[in-house]
Amino acid sequence: RLFQGFKLGGKIQMAVDQQSWAPEWEVFPDPQTGARVTRLTSADCINHPLYYLTNSFSSDGRWLVFASDRAGKMDLYKVSLENGEIQRLTDLEGLQPFSGNVVDDRVYFVTDGQVHELELASGNSRVVVERPGCGLGEVTVSCDRQQVACLVTRGDTASLLVARVDGTADHEILSGVRALYHPQFHPADPGQLIYSADPPDPRMWAVRTDGSDDRCIYRNEPEEWFVHETFLGRSGCLIVCHWRHGLRMVEMDGTLKELSDLSVWHIASSPDGGSIVCDTHLPDIGLVLVDPETGRHRSLCTTAATNQGFQWKELTPLVADGEAPGWATMVEEESTETAYGPQWSHPHPSFSPDGKRVAFTSDMTGRPQVYVVDVPGE
Repeated sequence: RLFQGFKLGGKIQMAVDQQSWAPEWEVFPDPQTGARVTRLTSADCINHPLYYLTNSFSSDGRWLVFASDRAGKMDLYKVSLENGEIQRLTDLEGLQPFSGNVVDDRVYFVTDGQVHELELASGNSRVVVERPGCGLGEVTVSCDRQQVACLVTRGDTASLLVARVDGTADHEILSGVRALYHPQFHPADPGQLIYSADPPDPRMWAVRTDGSDDRCIYRNEPEEWFVHETFLGRSGCLIVCHWRHGLRMVEMDGTLKELSDLSVWHIASSPDGGSIVCDTHLPDIGLVLVDPETGRHRSLCTTAATNQGFQWKELTPLVADGEAPGWATMVEEESTETAYGPQWSHPHPSFSPDGKRVAFTSDMTGRPQVYVVDVPGE
């Protein structure tokens, strides 16, 4: 084992119909920074938080939602950050493990052809919208909590599905225009989405929820590998990884600013926009925190993740051919190295709503597990 720490829970016995698990957690100081790290899971299976572009924490900071196949298939679970208890949230077929998003103590997620809403406290759930026979991506929710959106694919054709949260109306936009995925609602404008495209198209796009004003935000050249864009807090400014070159900021009008030359990889903003957490690769120096005002960074913790994906060693991305490469990473079931993954071999850091913790994944023990690290004060 890489780390030695204080064991708070024992090994579990897995059963298909099991609904709760004893604490599995272990707390230890990071060997490089001394930050307090908690490994929340230890089951001999796949465990990981939700996608780094979404939120994994309840609003009160008491629970973290994660995906696991500990009961024989992928389902969602919540783990207490107070006592380590694990509770099962779903028992559904076809759950997409990176689709979840915790918003106001409800988790939105997809199964085959369905978008679901589940209340964390009661466990009650309902189907928000259906697209039978289609593949769906991670769910984003508008700032006024009235709409959800996600990628929808039919064979090699993609579009964005926009639906009312109450299930009363839905429609699709951008059908067949390009290889697209990762929609994200603007944090202050409920009618505005951004989304990602695969090469040879430029990476970053914006569109209104009615399908109007579809436009490229920044027209990166093919040799400029831009990836993993997201909003900086509640601003309209984007942060993005210029792969192997550093961290950039992009205004919605396309104005580009170089923020750092660190080899950042997956990036996420604190809710208030005051800090950016990044995992790093080639070289991997662990998780770092970047000040968006100055570009200065400080180390948070190591991850010791295996960071798989042979494409990441290249200087230019794969070109979309048929189904988009980006979509393929979201639904892969391989346990060995693929072009971009497996995704659970990547740390994918993300902040808690209060900005005091960061969740991440590491397979340092031989299996991907869920970790949180406390963010030290300045």
